[in-house]
Amino acid sequence: MKLQSRTRLYAAVAACLLGSGYSASVSFPALAAEQTVATKTRALAGQTYTFAKTIDAQGNFRSQITDSSGKVIGPRNLSHITPPLVEPRALAALAKLEQSKLIDQTLRVEIALNLPEDLAQEASEKIVIEMDEGRWVKGFLNDRELSEADMAAYADRSAQEERTARAGRNATRAQTLLDWANRRSLVGQKGVEEARRRGRSGMTLDLTAQQLRALIDSRDPMLAGIELYEPGQDDILNAMDATSVSTDALPHAGTRGNGIGIYMTESGCPDESRLTNYDHLDSGFESDHSQNVSSILRAVSPESFIYCRNGSTLPEDSDLNGVNGNPPIHIVTQSASGNDTISYNTSDRDWDNFSYHNKIAMFNSAGNTGQDTGNIKSPGKGLNVITVGNYDDANDTINSTSPYVNPETGNDKPEIVAPGTTVTAGGFTYTGTSQSTPHAAAFAADIISRQTVLQYRPWWIKARLVASATDPIGGGYDAVGLGGIDFASGGWNGFGASWKGDTGAFANFDGQDGTADGCVSHIHRLSSSWDQVQVALSWFTRGNYTYDHRTDLIPIGDDLDLYVYDPNGIRIGYSTSIDNPFEVVTFVPVVSGAYTFKICRVITLDPDLKLRMGLHVNYYNQ
Repeated sequence: MKLQSRTRLYAAVAACLLGSGYSASVSFPALAAEQTVATKTRALAGQTYTFAKTIDAQGNFRSQITDSSGKVIGPRNLSHITPPLVEPRALAALAKLEQSKLIDQTLRVEIALNLPEDLAQEASEKIVIEMDEGRWVKGFLNDRELSEADMAAYADRSAQEERTARAGRNATRAQTLLDWANRRSLVGQKGVEEARRRGRSGMTLDLTAQQLRALIDSRDPMLAGIELYEPGQDDILNAMDATSVSTDALPHAGTRGNGIGIYMTESGCPDESRLTNYDHLDSGFESDHSQNVSSILRAVSPESFIYCRNGSTLPEDSDLNGVNGNPPIHIVTQSASGNDTISYNTSDRDWDNFSYHNKIAMFNSAGNTGQDTGNIKSPGKGLNVITVGNYDDANDTINSTSPYVNPETGNDKPEIVAPGTTVTAGGFTYTGTSQSTPHAAAFAADIISRQTVLQYRPWWIKARLVASATDPIGGGYDAVGLGGIDFASGGWNGFGASWKGDTGAFANFDGQDGTADGCVSHIHRLSSSWDQVQVALSWFTRGNYTYDHRTDLIPIGDDLDLYVYDPNGIRIGYSTSIDNPFEVVTFVPVVSGAYTFKICRVITLDPDLKLRMGLHVNYYNQ
């Protein structure tokens, strides 16, 4: 199978590349003329369009879109091919029933709906935190310095405000779903009630061939897509030492997942007698696989609280704030997946929307297709989802079953890898991304428990995880992503920043840094005593937009680039991918002093996208 091309470009001085852990970083000399640093081409409606990013001899960056004739066109003038409302497999199944006159026989289908976007005003917020050897150095809220205690108090207040606002949003969503089901005479279907209780922007329905045909022919404006239902499959096929959790997280009282709710879901759930700090939220069977996965969560994050629902399903609204006085859910992890194609489907859309709207970090197993199709499976194709590959910690090499083929949307997957080969937990030994994913999710819980301001800011959590992926793993960037996560590297030192707000917030932050140049800049002092620095930028997108534009030249709603300048103003690194909702630069801090990290907006296509953006600068010794 032809692989989706990697569009990432990292550039840095040659010295910074030694032992970087991936080969995508390249050194660059002074440029004599304008040079293309990233490009993407796609045929749409008979025209071939090219999106290119270039840099000139003076270091100025620009981007443009050209058509087949070389004419420069604006992004909003691009041809848009509306994806088919009904996927081919569903149409084929329907046609077969109709041809056989079995119009009363049912098909189980996924219905994606266009729900009204939340247009409530959102106050702009910028948070900056610096840590040294796990100790608080300083923190700022909207450029005002706060003590560690004051920042923690702010985190508590903003968390309560977010929970209140979320309850209102989810109630509106549930009512909209019910109103639509009423209009379509579908009230009473199990899928309608399940969708109302959960953070879904669609529902799973059992429809007769006659009902499905009527729905398709209705041209209902709320319909975004119809797909054949595909149940998720569990991704089966000395780990904590490899990620430094046993040596650098668990010995410390504040980095054991304290106060963090982790929601796990797959085909089965362990009995409540198997674990401490655990609630099986529904009835259902226990599987050996679920015992293994939950025991990995418990081992890596011993003080977290684990919730589980059977059936590979998102949490219900009533779960989110915690059940029976237990901690709220801040992490969702699933060791199951489906859709062994490159298509971005309704499951990816649901997970992207859920994370964007509920502000919860999402982890999903990449699948175990490495020796077959190689496809990343859904919902791991989601742009907001942290998708985890599997490496063997016995030799620091990617497992051959770990997948590597990017989805049609072009975003690089997996982003990170964790140990998942021959993992014994809960009395069972398994190999697969099912085992690496809970390790990464629990790793994140340990970090969040130390810095509670990360709660309800999953874009910042993703930046933190990606910046922590510093362990070099053999197997190539396609399968390895940025590398293996390491708590000793990313859990203790560095500084991070989070920005959020309304659709115009980026422009507001741009104006606050002294120069309204389309970029948000942050300056931070670094010491040359550190061996290496890995900088990660992450931002969130809306699943609705990506799903509707999945066949476009640019499916992502917002494209940002990252540039790094040393204390002398010399650009020492940049990352300018086209399809990724993250950028990464790795470099050696040759000079001590104030470094500038510049986040530049290249193109914005989604007018309803609110700002959710995080940066983490991880400095560490190898």
